[in-house]
Amino acid sequence: MKLKYSVLGAGAMGSVFGARLALQGHPVELLNRTPDHAKAIKEQGGLICHLDKQKHLIPLQADLVTNANFADVVFLFTKTHQMKEALTNLPSNLQSAHFITLQNGLGNGQQVAAYVGIDQTVEGVSIMPAEFIKPGEVGSAGSSETWMFSANGEHSEIVNQVGEDLNQAGLKTHVTSDVRTFIWQKACFNMAMNALCSLVDGSPGLLQQFPDGRQLAHEIAEEAITIAQLEGALVNPEKVHGLIDYACADHTYHRPSMLQDLKAQHLTEIESLNGYLVAAARKHGKEVPLTNLMARLIRLRERAPEFWATEPIHH
Repeated sequence: MKLKYSVLGAGAMGSVFGARLALQGHPVELLNRTPDHAKAIKEQGGLICHLDKQKHLIPLQADLVTNANFADVVFLFTKTHQMKEALTNLPSNLQSAHFITLQNGLGNGQQVAAYVGIDQTVEGVSIMPAEFIKPGEVGSAGSSETWMFSANGEHSEIVNQVGEDLNQAGLKTHVTSDVRTFIWQKACFNMAMNALCSLVDGSPGLLQQFPDGRQLAHEIAEEAITIAQLEGALVNPEKVHGLIDYACADHTYHRPSMLQDLKAQHLTEIESLNGYLVAAARKHGKEVPLTNLMARLIRLRERAPEFWATEPIHH
């Protein structure tokens, strides 16, 4: 059977997922809370997507969440702090769908299950370079990899079908009951890199040029890995440290999403990354001083724009 797909929170990654599925002939709808992206897609007759140096104009549906068409499967790419709002106001056409959470961060599966039920929840994680160029236009180059499994721990026909569809669309996907380990593995990497790059207004390339920065990333990752293992995730430390070194050497001018959020004066995903780890560490009677410092600094940094907005104007 042909599954109908929706992407809720169609930013860079969500739009690229939708684009690759649509190129394989799958019905796809991109959904956002604001109209800009959908409007641009309608006006230009499709989504402009740069995939591995090729430019495509992909005819697919795009609309506001409130106007959603029926879907069998919804990929969730909203920011984690927007998830509650998205899932409490679901339009009726999406209420029977399976929800696949591929957002950054920890604890997303539990949050989604609280709204749509554990049997309709699929936990996952995806590693993919993607860029939101402007409304109606996105890009992605290089390899991607995705892991997912039903949150209830049982094998599911629909999840297997999604896995097949994604693999055929060129999105390398593993349906694996060990998904939580991969979620933690990416989170350990993100906790080390995202907050650090954001605070120094830099990229992995900056950490490469000034190796003390890279060393700091490894030290933060070490704290995260220790807590991941106490939480029962069999994270491979070599994989995490290898990813940091690879990003520093290879993603020279990549702006992490957290840095992009700060530049756009948006809230970040710090609570589902470094903030989550601090709380998890306390549960085990452990301290994670570097991770905690990153979380505290990012929280302050998030509030800077509204602080400066209150500055009296001097004539």
